[in-house]
Amino acid sequence: MAKVSAKGAVISVDDTGGTARAISTYVKSYEIEQDAGKIEVTGFTDAMVNYIPGLPVYGVTLDLYWDAVTADVATFTVLKNIFGSTTSKTVTIVPESGGPSFSGEFMLDNLPVKGTPNGSIDIGTVHFSPMGTTAPTFAS
Repeated sequence: MAKVSAKGAVISVDDTGGTARAISTYVKSYEIEQDAGKIEVTGFTDAMVNYIPGLPVYGVTLDLYWDAVTADVATFTVLKNIFGSTTSKTVTIVPESGGPSFSGEFMLDNLPVKGTPNGSIDIGTVHFSPMGTTAPTFAS
């Protein structure tokens, strides 16, 4: 199987008005987190540790370049305005053109800004956690 480049990924985040804003250009890397939420159910007579699936755990981590000057659609502006929002925002990631898309309702957990005097300013690593009762999904 051939490798597929991630440079064609399309990543969008809703702004405060619910408009999807493409931030792909400013994403260094992304990670879609999916965990089965395993629960240990080992009995005293079991020969090994035993698990069953629990509630799934989801999240999205983005490592971002700085962008605060592209008017109202700047990555930092969009994230700054949704940080601490009491309403969920849709985060969508399409890893490759024509492939499945991952989408769900999330809250922005953190919004760091970092830089070095002789280097660049970065937004850094931000994390989104699910918000609401519907689990994020991959769709074709």
